[in-house]
Amino acid sequence: MSSSNKIKYLIINVDDFGYCSNRDKAIIDLFKQKLISSTSLLVNGSNAHQACLYAQIYNLSMGIHLNLTEGRPITNDSFQIESLINSEGLMHGKHGLRKKLQQGTIKQEHIEYEVEMQLNKYKELTDGKLPRHIDGHQHIHVHPMIVESIARIAKQYGIDYIRAPNDHMINSFEIDQSFYTEIVNETQSAMKIFDRYSLVYPKYFLGMTIMGKEFTLKNIETCLSTLEKSQKSNIYVELMCHPGYPCDQFLGGCGTTQPDEFSQSIDRQHEFNILSSKELINLFEKYNVQLCTYDCIS
Repeated sequence: MSSSNKIKYLIINVDDFGYCSNRDKAIIDLFKQKLISSTSLLVNGSNAHQACLYAQIYNLSMGIHLNLTEGRPITNDSFQIESLINSEGLMHGKHGLRKKLQQGTIKQEHIEYEVEMQLNKYKELTDGKLPRHIDGHQHIHVHPMIVESIARIAKQYGIDYIRAPNDHMINSFEIDQSFYTEIVNETQSAMKIFDRYSLVYPKYFLGMTIMGKEFTLKNIETCLSTLEKSQKSNIYVELMCHPGYPCDQFLGGCGTTQPDEFSQSIDRQHEFNILSSKELINLFEKYNVQLCTYDCIS
């Protein structure tokens, strides 16, 4: 049992809802078993409409997974976002957008227009509901040239909760950390902006360093044990994950009907298996973990 009687309130949030029917079905299967807390919707995902129907049927708490990097944008008028897309009408990619931001070729008004179009699309898909929280596909929402716009628009729309991917385990595992370290550094600056706009986020975040094959019971216990060593009160933690039944080769994607290798990987099934294991439930009991949603954060 835990050496502390203090509770770790854990938000297990699954990203990429709406990306493909296989992954969406797995997310719903986990939620029906009360093994996850919430999910984040890709509004430009090929299965976004069906995903929202699932969320409504099962009362699944859902945020928006803002996507400025992958596939086709929501905006139809390319003139309104021309710096965000290439000659084929596709966004510039995980590293491509960051490079163009660094080069100064992305216009702020184009970012803001697409963000608002995605939020409006979310409302359209959910009969006028707002996302319960905001996070970013490939963590683009904390980029220093984007985060201020995201925070301001969130408040304009009345959205109070946002992800802060300040992964406390960034130096604990032997993985290629360069991109994740960059995200953590960006997040530490972004949190000051979130605070200024009175946006709410869990103080602790896990998931970047234990994705895919690194999503093991041993590594999860290492994370929980590390949190417990310094825990002096009840804490709120977000665990980001990407479980699923792997996508079929030609079914899925972000407006392209071409799912990427990440979504087709057996790593998605591996994460599903870990989340649905009795051993993980036992681990949560051992470390006094209780599942919650963003709404629980005081």
